[in-house]
Amino acid sequence: MSRVADTRIHILMRGAKGSGKNVLLDLFCAENTGLLWNKDGFKGVGFRTMVGPNSITEAGLFGSVDEDGFIMGRPLARELCGGFLCFEEFSSLTDATKKEHSMDLKNQMLTSLDSGRVNKGMRSGWVRYNTRYTCWAGTQPARFELVSGLDRRFFIIDIEMSPEKERAFKIAQNKQANMTVEERIELAERILDLRKWFIKRQMECVMNPPAGVRFSKEFEEWVLRDTVRSFESDLFRRLAIGYHMMNGQWEQGQPLLVTIDERLGAILESSLQMRRNVMDADLALVKTTFWRQDLPRSQFVKEIARMITNGDYSQAKRWIEENLITEHWFSEYTPRKAGQRGRRGVVVRIGPPEEDSSDETQA
Repeated sequence: MSRVADTRIHILMRGAKGSGKNVLLDLFCAENTGLLWNKDGFKGVGFRTMVGPNSITEAGLFGSVDEDGFIMGRPLARELCGGFLCFEEFSSLTDATKKEHSMDLKNQMLTSLDSGRVNKGMRSGWVRYNTRYTCWAGTQPARFELVSGLDRRFFIIDIEMSPEKERAFKIAQNKQANMTVEERIELAERILDLRKWFIKRQMECVMNPPAGVRFSKEFEEWVLRDTVRSFESDLFRRLAIGYHMMNGQWEQGQPLLVTIDERLGAILESSLQMRRNVMDADLALVKTTFWRQDLPRSQFVKEIARMITNGDYSQAKRWIEENLITEHWFSEYTPRKAGQRGRRGVVVRIGPPEEDSSDETQA
């Protein structure tokens, strides 16, 4: 079924303290100074932006209903439709999902970040609406949590700090602190010019949209590579569409042809590499910890819960299904031992598959 393309790109920046995550969020979305912020954003001009809050509940983000069945307050997901909702620390969301009053927050995020639907049945009525907010957030490596499908919704920016980068960052801070009044005025004028450009390009996209999207054979071959997983290809398509739209490479009434030039190719490659570095870290941890070991499946699930899913046993089973089943070094089998009666549990093997033998069957 055909539908309007959803080109939102949700971003999660992972980096240590002082790596500049909040600087990037403020650069685009901070009130009064952000490049995307607009004083009339909530009146339909430009974009709506919000940085924060530091704590959130399911009702605050998606809404609740009063005794008459009407949605109470101003849920952020609906208020920021067409805009950007930023969190300086993504753990404020993941921590909320573990509290009794926000147990369904994770499921509502999954659907709203993907299809834009919010649909929640309550005793006094329904919280039901469509929204198109974009979520940007930062997190530290030790607090990184993207499970239960959230990893499929977010682009990953992995900020690796080195002594050279940290020195360059401090030099930039010194320059900013010593800016003259004239330099600050010039910078403010540039920000205003960029805001006007964003609004102009936004209106061009709305008033003179392309008649569909076509991807070149070169791009199709890029997303078909083994290193790009099936659920990730849509993320890279959104990135490529946004790149061409921002460059103004379309004509009204004509399809937008998405090709790969040198710059887009570099962006795609770096995005893929950062995603592999971050998302495959848990896989590497499991592989190195249990290499060439056979463990009862129940024990293995407990280990995954301890190492990866913060003690959540059900989440650990889901993580195994989503991430390990397709790996060639992961297999399950049921031991067959002569003369042994009773139920035989499934055993997990981490390592190269061995020759089939008479004492085991594949699970």
